[in-house]
Amino acid sequence: MFAEKHYPEILLPEELDAYLSRGWYRMGQTVFTTHFLCFGRSYYSAIWARLPLTGYKFRKSLRKTFRRVEHFFESEVGEASITPEKERLYRRYKASFSGMLAPTLRDALMDGEDFNIFQTHEVRVYDKDKLIALSYFDLGKHSSASIMGVYDPDYKKYSLGIFTMLKEIEYSLAQNLLYYYPGYVVPGYPRFDYKLRIGDVEYFDLSLHSWRPYHKLTERNTPLGKMNARLEEMQQYLNHKGYKSQQLCYPLFEANLFGFWSAPYFDYPVFLLCSPREQNRRFLIIVYDPGVSSYKLLVAALFDDLQLYFNHSYTESFDKHSNFVELLVVEQMLEESRTPSHLLQALLQGANLQ
Repeated sequence: MFAEKHYPEILLPEELDAYLSRGWYRMGQTVFTTHFLCFGRSYYSAIWARLPLTGYKFRKSLRKTFRRVEHFFESEVGEASITPEKERLYRRYKASFSGMLAPTLRDALMDGEDFNIFQTHEVRVYDKDKLIALSYFDLGKHSSASIMGVYDPDYKKYSLGIFTMLKEIEYSLAQNLLYYYPGYVVPGYPRFDYKLRIGDVEYFDLSLHSWRPYHKLTERNTPLGKMNARLEEMQQYLNHKGYKSQQLCYPLFEANLFGFWSAPYFDYPVFLLCSPREQNRRFLIIVYDPGVSSYKLLVAALFDDLQLYFNHSYTESFDKHSNFVELLVVEQMLEESRTPSHLLQALLQGANLQ
């Protein structure tokens, strides 16, 4: 699955390392992964990043930022806690933030739970006795993961968000950790590019299931880039053979993260619809899976309880001509192939079953 969530009751440091090494991350008191995102009705790849710490040193620009903040303010690292003072800072930051954030700091970190399954530390920055920046990070056995950072909007010019990340890295180096995980970056969506400033990061290659230098990644080689390119090739091949299909986006691809029941939810953000769309409850669908570098011919069906998962106004905001906004589950995989030609016969046989 491209989007998946686990609910561990306890999490050992080496288990956190294992999750992080596979492109998983923290969400409240759960761990999850996703490889696609939708912002402003546009679709993107979520690219998981990490910074190798062996031999790592701050580059000149980072040292300048670090020294500047240390000159004007006091900072410290310690075990994480939630206090009224920190909640007030979180509210100030949230009021100035243009995206979506949890209602409270406790909600963001604890997700309604009383016990923290993570070994969480925090960076605190003070202007005299005033808390002006705060960040949280988790410790594994050989790695650390940056979770969130907040700062007083009045101090924006000091790059406190970058500074707290650098303090997390400094602490990780002192603990002789091997990797620092800042979360995901999103090619084509610059809001997350600040994570690339910390050094020569690596990215998790979904097709190779390994980490590679980020500078070698091109947008065409992102998971979504590969999907779009291969589906275009498939559609051209089908058109040449006289078989009509429609390429559609699917904004409900993260149902696995929000579903109430365990079900085989369809989790591809883009696909080829190869059967009639109107007055139909079962569909022939072709997808390209960048995790295994192959096409798949699927039978998918409508899932009735859509509104238990997604707000009606959200689904209605998408253009129905280019988006499929009804919740789907996968009933069957009819065929898998690396080339378009091998899928055509299975597609014709599947069409006869509709």
